[in-house]
Amino acid sequence: MDLKEFVSETLREIVEGVKDAQGFASQNGAVVAPYNDYQKTVEYDVAVTVVEGTEAGAKAGISVWSIGAGGNVKTESTNTTVSRIRFSVAIELPQGSEDPGFDQDYTT
Repeated sequence: MDLKEFVSETLREIVEGVKDAQGFASQNGAVVAPYNDYQKTVEYDVAVTVVEGTEAGAKAGISVWSIGAGGNVKTESTNTTVSRIRFSVAIELPQGSEDPGFDQDYTT
């Protein structure tokens, strides 16, 4: 998976997960991402691998590899560089419902 796909999919799944949790929370008297605290920052600390090889058809670019990932990569000759990058993305989550009527601190 390339870095662009990884970041995009992560953010999409966070938004979808929050929306799912909001439905459950509202049915149980709770609030997820309440109306007054829905702006968050998603922090990434990613190990990226750049592999240069001689095998025909190899795609150049930055890849995100998970630890213990299955699959085989075959090349005749490789030069691999692993780097860590840290960055954050501001995200405005879907707003939850109004305060369900109890006094609670929503800060994280």
